[in-house]
Amino acid sequence: MSSHVRSVSAILLFCMGLPIVGAACATGNVAVDDDGGTLPEPEIDGATPVLPEEDGGTKTDASKKDGQAGDSATGAPAPKLTALAPAKSPISTAPVTVTITGADFETTSVVEVDGTAIATTYASATQLQATIPAAMLSAVKNLAVVVNTPAPGGGSSAPLTFAVENPAPTATSLSPLGAVVGAPATLLTVTGTGFVTGTKIVFAGTDLVTTVKSPTSVEATIPAAQLATAGTFNVFVVNPTPGGGTTTALSFTVSTPAVQLSTVTPASAIVGSGATSVQLVGTGFLPTTQVLFNGVAITASYVDSTRMNATIPAASLTTVGDLPITARNPPPGGGTSNPVSFRVQYAAPTLASIAPSAANAGSGPTQVVLTGTGFYPASQVTFDGVAATTTYVSPTEVRATLTAAQLANGGVIAVRVSTPAPGGGLTGTQSFTVQNPAPSVTGINPTSVVAGAGNTTITVTGSGFVPLSSVRANATPITTTFVSGTTLTAIVPSTYFVNPGNVSITVANPNPGGGTSGAFNLAVGCNSTGVDVTLGAINNTTTLSTTFGAAPAYNRYSSAGTCPTTLTTTTQPVRSWVVQNTAGVPVVLSAWAVCTSDAAAGRQDDGYLAFYRRTTVPTADADRRACTGFVSEGASGMNGYESPEAGGSNWCPGLTKANGAGITLGVCERIVVQAQPWSNSSSSYTPFATVRLRPEAP
Repeated sequence: MSSHVRSVSAILLFCMGLPIVGAACATGNVAVDDDGGTLPEPEIDGATPVLPEEDGGTKTDASKKDGQAGDSATGAPAPKLTALAPAKSPISTAPVTVTITGADFETTSVVEVDGTAIATTYASATQLQATIPAAMLSAVKNLAVVVNTPAPGGGSSAPLTFAVENPAPTATSLSPLGAVVGAPATLLTVTGTGFVTGTKIVFAGTDLVTTVKSPTSVEATIPAAQLATAGTFNVFVVNPTPGGGTTTALSFTVSTPAVQLSTVTPASAIVGSGATSVQLVGTGFLPTTQVLFNGVAITASYVDSTRMNATIPAASLTTVGDLPITARNPPPGGGTSNPVSFRVQYAAPTLASIAPSAANAGSGPTQVVLTGTGFYPASQVTFDGVAATTTYVSPTEVRATLTAAQLANGGVIAVRVSTPAPGGGLTGTQSFTVQNPAPSVTGINPTSVVAGAGNTTITVTGSGFVPLSSVRANATPITTTFVSGTTLTAIVPSTYFVNPGNVSITVANPNPGGGTSGAFNLAVGCNSTGVDVTLGAINNTTTLSTTFGAAPAYNRYSSAGTCPTTLTTTTQPVRSWVVQNTAGVPVVLSAWAVCTSDAAAGRQDDGYLAFYRRTTVPTADADRRACTGFVSEGASGMNGYESPEAGGSNWCPGLTKANGAGITLGVCERIVVQAQPWSNSSSSYTPFATVRLRPEAP
């Protein structure tokens, strides 16, 4: 049972004499339900009571019909309903209070809306006030409003209609506010109030398919066809009936686009040309777009929104320069585009031939006639890039003169024609030949240098030399100074003097003519000052005589062995040779004695050999002890470094590559070789008479 029923039951219990006493049973009092609504007064005289239904309505005596007067003998009259104020409301989320005007209202009268009792306030017998809940106002509809007075008597009034209608819309803003001509279909959002299901956006008098996003926002798509023409168009929002209405207009502007110019093709024309057609590429072009050349409108035709064609008249192409091309759209919007430069320029010149095309070195001034195309009075002839005084004859001929100075030396002169910007440019090259003589070399000075020398200046003599003559070392050009037709000087870099050998010196004259002379050799040798023996080529053997009888005497080596060595106090003659490696490459020096004695005859050659890595002969004992490598006394000596030509001797010394005692020498390096007999006077151990030296490959 609902709370309404429970409340009425309680009232009945009160009024049936049960021990519950309440004011509801007193005459004129009104019972209310749990929500504060007025409930009909129960009857206690045995008549049929007015009972609340579980849905909030009331039940009356089944013998009475709606609007039927009550029993005037026993109760109140049936209420009469004449007016509602207000009689309608827009859809609302808030309750609405209604004033009900009529007759025969009782304090117990209750207003019902579509059969549902609502909170009612009694004002007088002719006026009630009631609040329609918001839930009943959420959609468009007609609500039946009656007044019900409970028994005894009473009954229900005839109904009046309370209309729930669509609200009147308002429109406050658009997004976007406009579009450009030719834009695609565009989504339009209108912001305002009172938007409901069925709300429509009207654009320029045409209903658009509209989506209601919320009571404050609707949107619709403007078809592309309605954006094809520039102008300002009204936008309304319309709510359907009942109620509803149309907003004030908002303005949507379809403007011509701003023109953006990207390229013009072609971008140039030759000065003096006839009328020239161009194509403009960009954005925002319309059939009404104008094209302007240097600020003056020219004939143009529309292709599409990104292309226009136009014709530049011949009268606009008579002067060289960079001139602007622009495009312009009419208002609204529109405007003039950025400029793109169109160049009216000189033609590029071409050079077909020159006459004459050659002269001998030393000739006087020579006029040259140049034939080609695209020549202008501003064109200029250049010889090797140097501008020459030029005579304009016609668009196909110009003339210029080569000076005597330009013809003084052999060579090829590049002849070109230059026309200035805009356009213009340089022609290809025609060659004017100045012939050179063939050079000849008769001598060089100096003719030799020592290995290791620094940069060396040489003088070359001969004939046919010119300022462009080049001295070459081993066919490589070196720094050359022209002195005269018979003399040149040149600097030979030190890199050519690292090793002994020959440097080939020639003179070359450039083309045309010219050529290369015969060669003279600049000899590169070791500095042999103070040298006794130069070794020569690898494997070249040098034989030396000892002649100990005329040699100075020094303390004798004590024995064979490694260096440093020891000396005795016995003196014997010493032969010393300063030896130099002149092979041009590093070598291993082998030195050995040549022994001819016969041991069987009781006589043997006997002596010592030693190396000193120095450039002067050692004489002091300390210097002689500081030998290099080993001291050899033959097979019977310590370490056994024996000569390869020992004969019958056991004491024939040898320091060779073969026995591991040779000494390595760099290019031009010097070493001292010393030979000393064991005894220069013994009949049993005679001195060896010969020493051999040989440079061998390492």
